[in-house]
Amino acid sequence: MQRLTNLETLFLESLPHMRCLWKGLVLSKLITLNVVKCKRLTHVFTCSMIVSLVQLKVLKINLHSLCFPDLCEIEIRECNKLESLFPVAMASGLPKLQTLRVSESSQLLGVFGQDDRASPVNVEKEMMLPNLIVLSLEQLSSIVCFSFGCCDFLFPCLERLKVHQCPKLSTKFATTPDGSMSTQSEVLLI
Repeated sequence: MQRLTNLETLFLESLPHMRCLWKGLVLSKLITLNVVKCKRLTHVFTCSMIVSLVQLKVLKINLHSLCFPDLCEIEIRECNKLESLFPVAMASGLPKLQTLRVSESSQLLGVFGQDDRASPVNVEKEMMLPNLIVLSLEQLSSIVCFSFGCCDFLFPCLERLKVHQCPKLSTKFATTPDGSMSTQSEVLLI
């Protein structure tokens, strides 16, 4: 196993043939990881690497397109430094997302956060997750809204909604006249 115990910042750029970070790599003091223009990268971490990344504070993966066209399930659990999952503009890049579960992440403020580069004027007033079937938000003590910078989200296929122990959540979930589920909240900016 290769150890780079004193490395605090790792910047990977323009590595067109790289498919995953080195297997067996231990980065116990890594604080910042930037990945840019690694078009064939399919795995950022291996399971053994994740165990060693206890100091990681900043993870930036810059994609030309904020789109995961085949991503169908997201499950986030016990990520206590995470404030949001994605920029709000990325919602349109998740066309096949069917399951979204977020739990036990004490600092999460919203599932979708305001992108630093996007102004609230450029963000759609209404976003859609067209194939979302399951939405579960549990034990999120700091969450205040589903999305910052966007008024409403539509979930035309939502079948299961679970919101449990989210005491600060101001977003309301309601059924629209056509039977779809939607969020209704004020526009909040970080």
